[in-house]
Amino acid sequence: MKGAIKIGRIAGIEISVHYTWILAFLLFTWLLASAFFPQSYPNWSAAAYWITGALAALLLFISVLIHEIAHSLVAKARGLPVKGITLFIFGGVSNIESEPDKPKVEFAMSIVGPLSSLVLAGILYGIFLLVPAQDSPLGAILRYLAIANAWLAAFNILPGFPLDGGRVLRSIIWGATGNLVRATNIATTVGQVFAWLFIGFGVFQLLAGNFLGGLWIAIIGWFQWRR
Repeated sequence: MKGAIKIGRIAGIEISVHYTWILAFLLFTWLLASAFFPQSYPNWSAAAYWITGALAALLLFISVLIHEIAHSLVAKARGLPVKGITLFIFGGVSNIESEPDKPKVEFAMSIVGPLSSLVLAGILYGIFLLVPAQDSPLGAILRYLAIANAWLAAFNILPGFPLDGGRVLRSIIWGATGNLVRATNIATTVGQVFAWLFIGFGVFQLLAGNFLGGLWIAIIGWFQWRR
């Protein structure tokens, strides 16, 4: 991806950050520090809101990175070359250089991402329950990340190609029919429907007064439609 900066390797996989990631990081930090945490924890200082917001935003993207690493590790284990992982404004993407040649390989590659997010949500929530002061910044970050990872798993398992759920759907149809082209066409059509649903819901939220949330949802729908 053009405009990406290499920052290191994990398990032999090159990790890069696109310049648009900075915009996402700043946006999430602002939303968390100015809205989410003040509404949930009204007695903190302004500095606590901003520091906690920045840490939570950073750890959210680390969660996304873990999600993508899971995809890439399964791909490598199945013999598919992985060029790297790039974090950008809409999350992350694993740059797998070839398509799987069997439906069960695509199924395993696709399902592991949402599963990893779901497991991470459970682990984080379990740690949150062990924190003595659950209204502290540490407790707040753990609670937020548990919720965010649960939503990340739920969002990605939606059957909208090229989301993970869309690829899971394609692998199931592919396995049932033996026809990759037909499976791709069906999964792509379903993905387009979900893209327009996202755009429509985003516009509805905009008209209802939720400007940033609605705009973000609509842009995600547009991005999925373009893909």
